[in-house]
Amino acid sequence: MSGCASNQMESNFFDKEYDQAGTRFAEYAIPDQIKIYLYGMQAITPPAPVLSRPIAELGQAAILPILGELSRNPTEANIRDLMVVFETMQRLGTYDVANDKMLMKTLDNYVNGMKNNIWRGYTKEKLTQLKKSRSDMEEQN
Repeated sequence: MSGCASNQMESNFFDKEYDQAGTRFAEYAIPDQIKIYLYGMQAITPPAPVLSRPIAELGQAAILPILGELSRNPTEANIRDLMVVFETMQRLGTYDVANDKMLMKTLDNYVNGMKNNIWRGYTKEKLTQLKKSRSDMEEQN
């Protein structure tokens, strides 16, 4: 997963009743929500992309914890899966990812450093969509 020796917290989250997952998820601190989300995307079948939304709804409060996770564990799977959170933030309007130039530069650097062509292409497409949303907003103004 993201390089952690133990994923006990994450595993325990998914071992409990799924119908209460949303309520339980909100009880965790943002960094733990990110770890649970990544575990759910990378170690659970089928993956749990639905957990990207509660993190994305936090908007700016989630940016530094997400970047911290990427800094500590810049795996291609983490870059790919956290890009979904940024895309969801933009779509929901909880944070203007597209117009945060430093964030976009950071994401560009992570994506351009990916070795796997398929996942790099996938995440580049997500970045392209974010950039397109920025230019669409500029055209509206």
